[in-house]
Amino acid sequence: MSLAIYKPNSKNTGCAFNFSIGGDRKGEPVVYVNAIQQFGWDEKKRTGNFSGNASDPEKKINLKFTEFEIGGMISAFKKRNEFSSYHAYEENKTTIKCAPWDKKTKIRNGDKEEWITLPAFGINFTRNGNQAFRIPLEPGEVENLCEFLKFYLNTLYSHRRKEELKKLKDYKSNKKEYNKEDQSNKDAPF
Repeated sequence: MSLAIYKPNSKNTGCAFNFSIGGDRKGEPVVYVNAIQQFGWDEKKRTGNFSGNASDPEKKINLKFTEFEIGGMISAFKKRNEFSSYHAYEENKTTIKCAPWDKKTKIRNGDKEEWITLPAFGINFTRNGNQAFRIPLEPGEVENLCEFLKFYLNTLYSHRRKEELKKLKDYKSNKKEYNKEDQSNKDAPF
């Protein structure tokens, strides 16, 4: 399962983020985030292109989040505060930040236009201090991402509960076998 958010722009500074639920080496659910910088802009179609950067490792980033980082993001979204984290892998050092910002937007109210403020968010990954992957999130996108992250936590905890119940069943089964062996030894003449 995944949630993709694409934000191209005419300045060619956009980014695409893909949040996905996958499995780690042990089979436990994890959240991966892949981000890629915008490659080009088609002015006629007013669309952006990301695929041109697919083979450039400097223009894309892949991260795996812990359940506690996911909880931190959900909390930041709910309470409109900042969340930050840090990942180090091989030579790469990445700072992660989710921060609220107030987006000014113009709406039409009857015959007149007025400016309102929307509670938006921004996500920023900065690798090695100079490679930035940024995406602004509208209120609806924040809600969807929050629900996606909550779904992940439910999936993770359901998986862990099933594993616990399986281990408990195996333990009880092994205990019965042990008790049967113990009983057979009591009947021995020595």
